[in-house]
Amino acid sequence: MADMNSKTVVIGLARTPFGKLGGALAPLSATTLGAVALTGAIERAKIDPSEIEHVSFGEVLQAGVGQNPARQVLFKSGLAKTVTADTVNKVCASGMLAIVNAMRSINAGANAVVAAGGMESMSNAPYLLRDARWGYRFGDGALVDAMIYDGLWDQYFPMTMATQGSKVAAELGLTREEQDHFAYESHRRAGAAHASGHFADEIVPVKVAGKAKDKVVVEQLPRRGRVRVPAAVGGSSGVWEHEPSSEFTLDYSAYAPFVTGEQPYVLVDRDEAVRPDASLEAMAGLRPLEKNGTVTAGNAPGVNDGAAAVILCDADYAAQHGYDALATIVDHATVAWDSPYIALTPAMAARKLLDRAGLQSSDIAVWEINEAFAAVAMTAARRLGLEDGLINTWGGAVAMGHPIGASGARIVATVVNQLRKRGGGLGIAAICSGGGQGDAALIRVD
Repeated sequence: MADMNSKTVVIGLARTPFGKLGGALAPLSATTLGAVALTGAIERAKIDPSEIEHVSFGEVLQAGVGQNPARQVLFKSGLAKTVTADTVNKVCASGMLAIVNAMRSINAGANAVVAAGGMESMSNAPYLLRDARWGYRFGDGALVDAMIYDGLWDQYFPMTMATQGSKVAAELGLTREEQDHFAYESHRRAGAAHASGHFADEIVPVKVAGKAKDKVVVEQLPRRGRVRVPAAVGGSSGVWEHEPSSEFTLDYSAYAPFVTGEQPYVLVDRDEAVRPDASLEAMAGLRPLEKNGTVTAGNAPGVNDGAAAVILCDADYAAQHGYDALATIVDHATVAWDSPYIALTPAMAARKLLDRAGLQSSDIAVWEINEAFAAVAMTAARRLGLEDGLINTWGGAVAMGHPIGASGARIVATVVNQLRKRGGGLGIAAICSGGGQGDAALIRVD
């Protein structure tokens, strides 16, 4: 294998369960879900939150969420005001790209510790009244669903990605029966993985407060981060001397989404959409989304809520501070193709990554290919020469759900988790994204 010279290691990871549209996680905003995942990853990493220098989070449906959602996540998580943040939007690849950007920053020496991940609350995506600013002179106005328009709608060939997925599946010769069988296996595997406790190292249970809006019940509030002025800022030290007024001093206990004490709550500790009782007969009875098509609600993922986060740091820093290196983020590749053909791009990105590293598909022990539709993962596997049974062995998005900003981070975390349970090796997480792009990340566990 070519030496990629990456020095970025994962020292902690966590994700929320993934909820259904309007399900148990719907009362929580995307940034609160992000904070749950981030605080969980910090605790599992056993790191002082003051050591985190930057936060990068992916989110797609940002309309109405507020300025720089990643910055909101860090404040909600109790990190200090001196921690910088950026929000990434590469549609379904957003969470993965946030991790990749963190890797690049660490490899370049710009940061030693970065928190990265992705989040989405599709349940809380707003409707848009686009012409309301200047008024309606005559006739009807149209409400635009931001979830569809910003997340699921092709801007170049105007139709939903589900419609395109059905047309492309037919063009590629994927039968309805093949897609239904793949989807059935996704549910079966995800159900078995939950039953076997495989996701315990990923999922942090969420206690959704029953009477407090956008709040999560916890045993104790997260550890707070300390303000850290950069060590090598240059110039006059006076530029950093400032204390905010009482009016502009953040009251964390009031702002934080976490509450303690005796509170009614709903416990969410597993992916809501997984159906261990799924059957091929029931799937066969579902109506296709496109007339005479093959994509159905059964062999496509749902519309979901959830978040995932990882703590990344420089390998030398981890060793010096006694942090366990769970995995190395080795490299990343991205590609672009015709917008409707997202089914082709995960394999393209993975092949580009393999070629650059001097690897073959057979060198990869764990494959996670996001199930944007069953047809996408099936196409990627076949183009890479992989049997269906070699990918997504714990199930995928068809079963677990696809909160679009979070899925890229989720599959990276799952690759790490699986590799560690195997005792090491190489893994690839690959994902397509709206607009015809694909991304793949190479991960190693020693």
